[in-house]
Amino acid sequence: MKLTIKSIFALATLFLAVTALQAQIGIGTEAPQGMLDLSNSNSAGFVFPKVALTADNVAAPVTNPQGGALEVGTVVFNTATTTTGANDVSPGIYAWNGSRWNPQYLRQDSALFEQSPLDLRTVTGDTSYNSGSSDWVDVPGLGAGSTFTAKYTGTYKVKASFNFGGGQVVTPSAGNIMMATMEGLFRFTFDGSSNLIYTHSYSLYNNPTYQEQFIHDSNFIQYVNLTAGQTYNFRLEVDVFVATHYVNGGNSGTGRGHVGISIPCAVEFTFIDE
Repeated sequence: MKLTIKSIFALATLFLAVTALQAQIGIGTEAPQGMLDLSNSNSAGFVFPKVALTADNVAAPVTNPQGGALEVGTVVFNTATTTTGANDVSPGIYAWNGSRWNPQYLRQDSALFEQSPLDLRTVTGDTSYNSGSSDWVDVPGLGAGSTFTAKYTGTYKVKASFNFGGGQVVTPSAGNIMMATMEGLFRFTFDGSSNLIYTHSYSLYNNPTYQEQFIHDSNFIQYVNLTAGQTYNFRLEVDVFVATHYVNGGNSGTGRGHVGISIPCAVEFTFIDE
């Protein structure tokens, strides 16, 4: 067979075209639908390169095989957990954006701690608005020894919720109606820092009916920076300091106040962002 220059050129052109088509790579398929097409009829998955990153702003130990800076869009599966308090990483898929590793997975962490049992009955302590005395009483389940361990380094929302109701008022010596206010403080302590939250509740006697436990709901919210793997102490206490006109001065029997009525007091931690 005699080949002309034209036929040789045509064959070369056809060869190059076929070569270009073969630049599409198919694994598990003979008809790749993209530059790289991974197909599998069973349950096997794609495994990313596994590395132990040291910080989200350090490219190493990942390198560019062609030399120079690490290519933007490089993706790895990080196996390490760092707890330095800054630029920490945790296990999961990360992509390099040119200056830092961005997590490619949803990072969620939350924990809810609740009062148990319900309906803590209070007594009257110091009769002045105070910032601390021996009259503080732990809310059960949320008192001394309560801890939370952060899963990630970053900002957490800490929400403490509480409710309070007054006890039974004394029967009025004159007239048929008595209304009184019971007052106190909740003290929420987190990682050594305390915050006071005022609370109060009304009680009523309207002959012949006693009405009490008019619930006062309140909460305290703060945003704190926590470090992955670190355990933090928290504590919720109550101190009632005004119980005038309540049975036995609010110190015993039906005159005592109520904490956690129907709904428990609670402390909730929620991861917001790094």
